[in-house]
Amino acid sequence: MLSKNSKLICKAALVSGLTIATATQALALSCVPMGPGDVYRIVSDSEDPFLVIEGRVSFDETLLPQYSDANPRATEKPTEIPAQVTGLLLGERMFDQPVEGEITLEAHCLGPWCGSLVSGARYLFFARQTEDRVVAVVEPCGGFFFSAEDGSAGDTVLQCHLGGICPSQLPESLEGAVTPLAED
Repeated sequence: MLSKNSKLICKAALVSGLTIATATQALALSCVPMGPGDVYRIVSDSEDPFLVIEGRVSFDETLLPQYSDANPRATEKPTEIPAQVTGLLLGERMFDQPVEGEITLEAHCLGPWCGSLVSGARYLFFARQTEDRVVAVVEPCGGFFFSAEDGSAGDTVLQCHLGGICPSQLPESLEGAVTPLAED
């Protein structure tokens, strides 16, 4: 499992609140451009315990959900995928807690759009700690996962974590946006 000495980032983020879809003639998914600072603030205000991890995530990519017109209901429920993570957990002041173990990826679809990751890639991600496991949500708009290849996502989270300016990538206005698959 994961280190018990780490500082938990508390509070849950609502996946449905993170994604906004707009209806167009061609039916496309439009996502709110959230950055690591935005997600950090959301999970910091949550009552659920979250971990912030920077590391390599490995899993069987064939288990990721794929939408099919032949069976559109097959992707309505999240798909749980076992994964291995090796990296560093955010501690009191920096990413300094070595972590290696199993996590569960919870892959979501929104209509024909499904969340995806690349196995073996380095990510900075936010994962919910439960009593018996660690769960990281993979959704169509990215949400809780950011590339860690250049280190900028980790720098942003550290800046937020240490009380500095916590930059946002959210637009100032969501005027005209509708919630995903909103019913009339």
